[in-house]
Amino acid sequence: MSDLRIGLVGASRVATYAVIAPSREVDGFAVTAVAAREPGRAAAYASEHGIATAYPDYTSLYADPDIDLVYIATPPAFHAEQALAAIEAGKPVLVEQPFALSSSDARRVADRAGALGISVFEAMHSPHHRLFRRLSALLDSGAIGALRHIEAVFDAPIDPGDPFRWQAGFGGGALMDLGIYPLTFVRRLGGEDFRVEAVDAVMRRDVDESFSADLVYPSGLTARLASSMVCPKPVLTLRIEGEAGTIEVRNPYVPQLGHLLRIETDTGSVEEIVDGPGSYAAQLAAVRVSLVDGAAFPYRPDDFIRSMEAIEAIRAQMPGWGDDDRS
Repeated sequence: MSDLRIGLVGASRVATYAVIAPSREVDGFAVTAVAAREPGRAAAYASEHGIATAYPDYTSLYADPDIDLVYIATPPAFHAEQALAAIEAGKPVLVEQPFALSSSDARRVADRAGALGISVFEAMHSPHHRLFRRLSALLDSGAIGALRHIEAVFDAPIDPGDPFRWQAGFGGGALMDLGIYPLTFVRRLGGEDFRVEAVDAVMRRDVDESFSADLVYPSGLTARLASSMVCPKPVLTLRIEGEAGTIEVRNPYVPQLGHLLRIETDTGSVEEIVDGPGSYAAQLAAVRVSLVDGAAFPYRPDDFIRSMEAIEAIRAQMPGWGDDDRS
């Protein structure tokens, strides 16, 4: 079977570990082209990473008949328009998360892709790892009984000089940059029908440098998610409390870098490490199976719209968000 040929939009750091490295770890993929805002940067990136073609602009990459999938890894502010341009050229797209700046932008992409019969995927890699499948199986089996509370945290220090992640106009901030991971896990485990009960945030200029949000479900399940870009060290945790026990996961978001799953009930505690392909390789494999074999993708087709709607629901109650007088 021939390789799925990938073109990169953006000479980005994330593409090196999210697409380039995993495409060389598993069969069936080839990164064949890259385009960037500056032609010289694309050429240098292609040379550094052994990519055959560096295009002088995005339009040329979209038009390449030998590209089977376009991976978009620019700042979120540009995702929707770039995805639409690729879709108009007949190319399926894998769009880095967060998918866009708003749910309306995400919906525009979904609607146009649906009209043209083009596949769209959001690169939310974490739940593709077998760890998430094991976690879901435990919960489905009733291992800890009915769910009562979920705590999900992703803290990571972000360089204050980063040109994009500290600017709301580009899609920056703790919620968009880090909090989308805890939010994704809460949505996967608890569902979409939550109410945002409370949000706390510390603002720096026009972005949230840290935030926490409390969610409530009709069933009585509660959830708390939090992220910070100004922490001393990374914290990646998930705790699920049930009426008959708890499950704790250390590093559920990038489990291939080291993780631990701990189940504790009245009968004792068990610790597990779930082997398998890394989350990025598993994500690419799921995309390939969907595009080549027509298999169902693990996420529902409107998942990236729902993700943006959930972000907006939290942001609507974020103290200071949208103020004009932040300093």
